[in-house]
Amino acid sequence: MVRRGDKCVTNHLIGYRLPAGEARVGIIVTVKTGNAVVRNTVRRRTRSIARKLIDAGRLDGDVVFRLRGEGTVPTFSELQSELGQCAAQWAT
Repeated sequence: MVRRGDKCVTNHLIGYRLPAGEARVGIIVTVKTGNAVVRNTVRRRTRSIARKLIDAGRLDGDVVFRLRGEGTVPTFSELQSELGQCAAQWAT
């Protein structure tokens, strides 16, 4: 997927996408992001935003989001804007 698909890089995540029929989303959160509570919170937020994008028809195909653990933990609004940015980039 990484070599053949589309890629989107933002401040807090890297997204990979392969065009496919049904939308499927995978989320990778590294230990560098924080403890288990922080990782699960970020994972739940990402899943919720991705589901809204899928329901709105803005996100399709096989998608993997890898959250970068290099900086601060993203807020919900930061994740929402960055996932929307990736969806818009892949729509064109």
